[in-house]
Amino acid sequence: MKLYSFPRSSGTRIHWALEELGVPYEYVSLDREKHEHLGAEYRAINPNGKVPALVDDGERLFESIAILIYLGDKYGVEKGLWPSQPGARAEALSWTVWSTTELGAFGLQYAYHGLDTPVSYAKEQRSRATAEFNSKMLERALGVLEARLQGREYILDRFTLADLANASVLRFLTMLGLPLEGHSNVQAWLKRCSSRPALERVK
Repeated sequence: MKLYSFPRSSGTRIHWALEELGVPYEYVSLDREKHEHLGAEYRAINPNGKVPALVDDGERLFESIAILIYLGDKYGVEKGLWPSQPGARAEALSWTVWSTTELGAFGLQYAYHGLDTPVSYAKEQRSRATAEFNSKMLERALGVLEARLQGREYILDRFTLADLANASVLRFLTMLGLPLEGHSNVQAWLKRCSSRPALERVK
C-alpha cells in the first residue's frame, strides 16, 4: 500500500488512519514546492493533482473521505475502528461524510474570510457576508457535535475513524485560531482524540 501526500494537508488524516490501523504502508512524500503532485505520473493516480491518493492492491483512490471509508471497510472492522453492524455503520458513514460537508466546508470558508491566518484571503478580497454566514453555520455544526457528544466519550460507542475524520478538521481549524469556547464536550473529545499515540507518529 502506498500513501501519496505531503505534511499539513488533508492527507494527514489518512496518515493518521493508517497508523491507527497498523497496516503496512509506504508513505510517498510529494514535493509541493517542485509541484510533483501536478506531474503526469501522479495525475494518473489522482487526476485532480491534489493529495492524498492511495494505491492498495491495484486499487487507486483519491479524496480523503473516500479513502477513509475504504480503509474502514477493508481494515477497520477487524481493528475495531469501523463498525460492522448496519445501524452503527450507517452512523459512522454519516458522521464521516459530515466532517467535510458541514464542519469542514463551513470552517474553511470562515477561515478564508473571517480569520487572519496564513490560509486566509487578502483583506481586500474577503467577504464580510461570507464570513458571517459561515461563522453562523460553523457554530451550528459545532452545536450539533456538542449535542452528539453529551454523555459520550466518542461519536459512536468507542473511538472510530468517524472521530478521526472530524477531529482532523477541528485540529486544523483550532490551529488557525478557531475558538471552541462554549463547547466543552467538543473540547474534551478533541483533547482525547489528539492524545492518541498513533497521531504522534504522523507527519
